[in-house]
Amino acid sequence: MSGKYGVQNPISAGQILACYNATSVSNTDWNNLVSTDFYDASTGDQLAANLKFAFVAVYSSNTSSVSYIKLRAAAGAGDSVANSGGVIPVAKSFDVDVQALATADTTSIAYKKASASDKFFLYCGFNR
Repeated sequence: MSGKYGVQNPISAGQILACYNATSVSNTDWNNLVSTDFYDASTGDQLAANLKFAFVAVYSSNTSSVSYIKLRAAAGAGDSVANSGGVIPVAKSFDVDVQALATADTTSIAYKKASASDKFFLYCGFNR
């Protein structure tokens, strides 16, 4: 909240929309993503470096096993998926409310597919 009237600042899902298709990534390791891994859905241009994630949504074709995401880079391919590791389990789909990232400095995320053959998409909004 800010301002003299105690109203919330406007919430933005980002100024750029992009999708990363991880279907061809045939592993179940943690994989890191940054803005340069994405392409602007309206222009087709590769995104600039160090853009902040404003919104993250995930879709997995796997309905029987859990995939995972982190709102930060993974330390390594074999990072834990334990709850104490601050991971988010994804059962088919997930999206994080834009307000949850409004004050975060999220410039990298990580995902871990349940199965190497899963169809897996990350839909993201970025701020310039």
